[in-house]
Amino acid sequence: MKTLVYFLFSSTEWLALIVLTFAMFKLQFKGYWGQIILTAVAMSFLSHFLFIVIDKRVIATVLQPPALFLFLWQVFRIQVFYAALITVYGYLGYLFIQYAIMLLQLGIGVPLESLVPGSGIMYVLQGISICIVLLIAWLLIKFRVGYTFVPDYEHTPFTLKGINLRLFLLIIAGYCAIASSNYIAFTISIPTLLALLSYFILGVLLYYAQRKEYTND
Repeated sequence: MKTLVYFLFSSTEWLALIVLTFAMFKLQFKGYWGQIILTAVAMSFLSHFLFIVIDKRVIATVLQPPALFLFLWQVFRIQVFYAALITVYGYLGYLFIQYAIMLLQLGIGVPLESLVPGSGIMYVLQGISICIVLLIAWLLIKFRVGYTFVPDYEHTPFTLKGINLRLFLLIIAGYCAIASSNYIAFTISIPTLLALLSYFILGVLLYYAQRKEYTND
């Protein structure tokens, strides 16, 4: 029963992250719900293996983004550069909300050590995060807010210069921030620094995405 509950929360959490990513970039949902659910379930199995089976949550955030990128690239057939871009955007967007909730929990006296996968406190954090993320995604869809520069064609050519080059460097920086997040949070125990770093990189990414939206660079 505990494993079933874990998979239910974990799959829904990944589903919310993917839905948020699609909403941020105005990607089409119709005809892709099967792939979205499949990706969420597969990512949940990966999380279970890393967090529960081998108990290596420190490296979970190193392996999860590349796995999500592969799904976006090979299952949804999104052009490789933009698959990497929206992976980092979506992941950082979700972390933005989760870190805000986590810092609030720390502020009211809930210790970081209690945020263990499968614990009641962790389910509360996941549940609140899921609800907020799905609400934000719904608002983005309802008011048609988001970016439209992700091409429909998988083999769309692009040049690694100008804004694309800056976005590529930010993709690397964003992945490094994501990859190190569990280590910083659970080993060094400085979640405030982690949150500020993630917020900064996400802010810069959003700035350059806004520029790209209105230029042909």
